Amino acid sequence: MSIFDDVVINAKSAAEAVGRKAGQLVDVSKLRIGAAEVNAELTKRYETLGQYVYDSCREALAGDPEAVGKMTEIDELKAQAAAIAKELNDKQNKVVCPGCGKQCSNTAAFCSACGAKLIIEAEASEEPAPQPEEQPETHQDQE
Repeated sequence: MSIFDDVVINAKSAAEAVGRKAGQLVDVSKLRIGAAEVNAELTKRYETLGQYVYDSCREALAGDPEAVGKMTEIDELKAQAAAIAKELNDKQNKVVCPGCGKQCSNTAAFCSACGAKLIIEAEASEEPAPQPEEQPETHQDQE
């Protein structure tokens, strides 16, 4: 029985060691996740501050050629991003709400988030179309 007791004692101590190691791994993982969340929030705050400075100091920096060059690069990237977003929305049959920026179906007349009227390009191209149709009908009525 003493060999069996030794095996049980060794198994218990091994299980305790594995449990401690697993606990340490869980703690390390939680700390890493916490650090990643804090770093993400820090990056978000830097971006918000940078956007604020960019928007509010744009006119004041107009005399600085280096700043003007960097602002031009940003403006070009914003235009590229807008073109890509528009193409993506077109491919997904979506339209962006002019009020809140939410993506809505291109068949919706109003935004489901804020209630703003959606401007759909298909409607804009369809609006002139009824005018020519009305003209032949009016012309037929005259004959």
